[in-house]
Amino acid sequence: MSIDLVVVTPHGEAFSEPVEQVVLPGAEGDFGVLENHERFLAPLKPGPMEIHLVSGQTEWAAISSGFADVSAHQVVVLVDECFKAHEIDIDHARMTREEVEQGLKEIMHDAEEADHRARLETAAVRAAVHIDVYTRHHG
Repeated sequence: MSIDLVVVTPHGEAFSEPVEQVVLPGAEGDFGVLENHERFLAPLKPGPMEIHLVSGQTEWAAISSGFADVSAHQVVVLVDECFKAHEIDIDHARMTREEVEQGLKEIMHDAEEADHRARLETAAVRAAVHIDVYTRHHG
């Protein structure tokens, strides 16, 4: 038994194939989807997407926030970004995380920097997700 997983970004399909199961980072917590799942629409937060392939292997991808449209035979994931574990540059992700953390320390209490702080916090989450997914995939 399998379910079709389709991940769509503004740049096109990032993933499209039958899978045994997918575990997604829902806004209310992680959730898994198998074939014949009840239909629903769920908001997603940035995090790791765990993909159990029909072959028995597990793949990981880092996704941004978005939505999952689940039906009995298909899961469509609509996100701004999706990076498979093997596509992640771990050195760049670690460097970005360090730079962002330093930037956040420098503007932590400046109310006029709220927009800049929000962008840095988003970048920090993105870098952390990339590092998490890379580590899960590469051990």
